[in-house]
Amino acid sequence: MNAPMNRGPLKPETRGPVMMVFEICMGLVMVALFAWFTGVAIEVVGIYTIWKDEGEAHSKSLVDQDLAYIAAAPRSLLIDDTVGFSREVVRRVAQPYHALGLVRWYQRHHGPQSEQIDRTAGTDSKALARGLNNGTVYASRTMSQIAVISMFVAQDVLLRMSIALFALPAFALACLLGAVDGLVRRDLRRWGGGRESSFIYHHAKRYTLWSLTGGFGLYLAWPFGGFNPAYMVLVFTVLVAATLSTTLAAFKKYV
Repeated sequence: MNAPMNRGPLKPETRGPVMMVFEICMGLVMVALFAWFTGVAIEVVGIYTIWKDEGEAHSKSLVDQDLAYIAAAPRSLLIDDTVGFSREVVRRVAQPYHALGLVRWYQRHHGPQSEQIDRTAGTDSKALARGLNNGTVYASRTMSQIAVISMFVAQDVLLRMSIALFALPAFALACLLGAVDGLVRRDLRRWGGGRESSFIYHHAKRYTLWSLTGGFGLYLAWPFGGFNPAYMVLVFTVLVAATLSTTLAAFKKYV
């Protein structure tokens, strides 16, 4: 039998620019959906535990806070009118909820003329019918409340993604600064006879990806108010610059 030919190690498949753009877009969609599902779950649990008195008004207050933070910075290098852009985002998110009648459904069960749960006593047959009616009213009221909460959470997630879009030049500048600093440190290590450290390289690379993805996803799903997004931009731009600088500084001296 002929011995199998040694073709050498398999090279990893390279991805073109179109594939990379597609993966980035799909990643943003998945992060947004994850933040939306997580935010809705936190808000639903919160209206029965942490913010009982506020209810669904808590999720609406987060939207109002984000709009106020955006109004404090009405211009961006990418968007001339950030306030108008953000209000258009809020309107477009609410549009399908109004078109499907979910907002009217919520108003019908939470307005002044909403049907109340009957708690009067009666015979067994009437009690059974009243219990079924009360269960239907309660379920419809709860589902309509969750529907409007999901609308406010979707608005909040997209507003926070818009804030990240407004801050994109700052992230680009941080990446450029980290890359230049890391390459300079790599050259100094190369010509100064410094030691290689694949441990530092791989861990810094992992933290760089987390700073760009995981931390951003955490910010999108953050359920508590009073968090100025300017602090988010500052923290994550510093993290991205530091981790990218460390990654490039620990890269192989000879390639």
